[in-house]
Amino acid sequence: MEEGIKQLALISSVLGGFSFTFLSAIFAIKAQNKIKFSLIIVITIASMSFLLAAIGWSMFDFWEPTDNLQSHHQMLVKLLLVGLITLISALGLSGWLNDRKTGITTVIISLLTLAILFFGILRHYLQL
Repeated sequence: MEEGIKQLALISSVLGGFSFTFLSAIFAIKAQNKIKFSLIIVITIASMSFLLAAIGWSMFDFWEPTDNLQSHHQMLVKLLLVGLITLISALGLSGWLNDRKTGITTVIISLLTLAILFFGILRHYLQL
């Protein structure tokens, strides 16, 4: 179990770094519209979710009672899922910064990705 926790911490930190980089790139764009504002909010949520999950798993203490570990781990998994959902959503929204055709394409790809995430990968773990 310890190796799996380390991997989750690594994944969260890598995705958090990507999210922070994506956020910096959005700030550099000159456009001032609702899409840019929405992207900033969504990417900030993703970045903070990944950051908190990475810190939480990095500080995971295997010497605590099992009940505390399980509830702590479940909270961190929820943060990771919030980060994944918001990051995928931000990637879908980002196409609208270019034009309508790109926006529609990126939204469709993001919706397909979310469907695969929930109904393909996570269906065994979630009660849908």
